[in-house]
Amino acid sequence: MSENGLASLWEEEKLPEFPALSGDCAADTAVVGGGLCGLLCAYELMKSGIKNIVILEARRICSGTTAHTTGKITSQHRLIYRRLIEGLGLRAARDYAHISEEAIARYGQIVKAEKIDCDFTPCDAFLYAVTDEEAKKLKEEAEAAKRLAIDASIVRECELPFPITAALRFPGQARFHPLKFAHGIVDALTRGGVHIFENSRALALEDGVTVTRDGRLYAKRTILCTHYPFVNLRGLYFTKMIQNRSYVLALEGPPALQNMYLGSADSGYSFRSQQSSGGPPLLLLGGCGHKTGHETGVSHYRNLEKTARRLYPECSVKYRWSAQDCMTADGIPYAGRYRQMDGNIYLACGFNKWGMTGCMASARILARLIASGEEESSVFSPSRSDFSFQSPEIFRQAGDTVSNFLKGYFSVPSKSLPQLQPGEGGVVDYSGSKIGALRDEEGSLHAVETVCPHMHCPLKWNPEEKTWDCPCHGSRFDADGKVLEGPAVHSLARRGPT
Repeated sequence: MSENGLASLWEEEKLPEFPALSGDCAADTAVVGGGLCGLLCAYELMKSGIKNIVILEARRICSGTTAHTTGKITSQHRLIYRRLIEGLGLRAARDYAHISEEAIARYGQIVKAEKIDCDFTPCDAFLYAVTDEEAKKLKEEAEAAKRLAIDASIVRECELPFPITAALRFPGQARFHPLKFAHGIVDALTRGGVHIFENSRALALEDGVTVTRDGRLYAKRTILCTHYPFVNLRGLYFTKMIQNRSYVLALEGPPALQNMYLGSADSGYSFRSQQSSGGPPLLLLGGCGHKTGHETGVSHYRNLEKTARRLYPECSVKYRWSAQDCMTADGIPYAGRYRQMDGNIYLACGFNKWGMTGCMASARILARLIASGEEESSVFSPSRSDFSFQSPEIFRQAGDTVSNFLKGYFSVPSKSLPQLQPGEGGVVDYSGSKIGALRDEEGSLHAVETVCPHMHCPLKWNPEEKTWDCPCHGSRFDADGKVLEGPAVHSLARRGPT
C-alpha cells in the first residue's frame, strides 16, 4: 500500500524511471504533464512525424489520475447526448460522439500495433436506472444517441446483483489496465527518441519557455496536459472548471462481470471486473463522488464498503483508492489552442470522469492540429463561446467559491495546537494564529500554512486521506505541504513550532 494505506490495483505495474530536468533543454514540442494524456499526445505527434519531443512530469509518470482511474474506455458519458443536441445542436453533438467513438477504436489499433499486453477487453457499457423516472431519461438518451449513429438500445435485465428498471446499452466499448498500456506507450516513445523528465514540476510558462525548479525547457510549441491548467489568469479556466473526488474498492469474491455498468443518477455506482496478477478476478466498485474540499467529515470509504457488503456479503476489500476528476462547466473537455496565450500553446484537460476516452480524443485532435495545421473546429475547442450553455454552472460555482473564501477566513479554530491527539489533524490555534497541523501516530507534528498558494483560498483538512484540500479549485497537499494535485505548483509554507 502507498501513503495512508491507499493504493490502486494498477500500481502493481511498475513503470520505468526517468531523471529530473537539470539545466536548460530545447525541443520542438514540449509536453507538460506525464499522465496518459501527455504520453498519448507525444505518441500521436511522433506517429505524425513530429520530432524532438520532450515530456515534463511533476512527480512520476502516470502517478496521478491515470493510476487512479477505473480503466473504462467508453463513449457513454452518462446523459450527455440529449443535452448536447438540445443545447448546442445536432452538429456539435455528432462531433462529440464521433470523437469519442474514434478514441475507443484508436486504443484497439495501438494495442495491436505496439503489441501491448494490457488486458484490453472489448465489452458493452450499460447505464442503469433504478426508478421509473431514471428509466424515462434513459429512453430519451437512447433516442438521442441513435440520432448520432451510436448503436444504443434499452434492456431490462443485466448482470448486477439488484433489480433495475432499465439499462442503456452501448456496444463496442472496452476496458483495460491503464498502467500496463502506459508502459507500452512509454516503451514506444523511448524507442522513438522522445525524452522524458520526471520530478520536474512546471512552475511557470513564459514566451514558450517552461520553467522548473532546476532548469528551463525552450520549445517551439507547448502542450499543457496537467489535468488542471497551472497557468493561472490567462484563459480564466478556473472560472469554468471544478475538481471532484470519487472512491473505488477492488473486491475479492464477487462473480466476474462481462460488461461495464454505471448508475444514471449522480449517486449511482460504477461496476467492472478486472483480472488481478496471480489471483481471482476483482470487482471494481466506485462511487460516493463529491467536490474536492467538500464533505471532509464523511467517511466515503466506509460508506462504499457498506454498499459492497450489502451487495456482496462474502466479499473482501483487496485495494482502495480515490480519483480526482476535472469537470468543465458545460461537460465538454478542452483540447486545442490555449485561450489568451500564444498560438503555439495548446491545452488538453477537463475530461469530466471520462479521462481514458478524453485523453485519447484530445491527443488525436492536437496531433491533427499541430501536424497538419488544420483549423480548430472541434466541439472540444478551448475557444468555444456558447456562454448560455454553461452559464448556470459558472454562476453556481462562482458563488460556491466566494462562500468558501468567507467561511475559511472567518472561521475560528475549535482547538489549540497542544490539544491535538496522535492521529488527529485540522486547523488549530497557535499563538493567536491559524495553522494547519497533524500530529501523527508517533506524536510528531506536521504544521503548515492553511491558505492555497494558487488563489489564496483557505484549505480544509481531509482526515480520511490526511491531506489539505482546496474547496475552491481542487489543489491538494500532503500533511507536510507537498503538492499532490494542481493547479497549485508551490508547496505550503511550514508553520508552528520549530
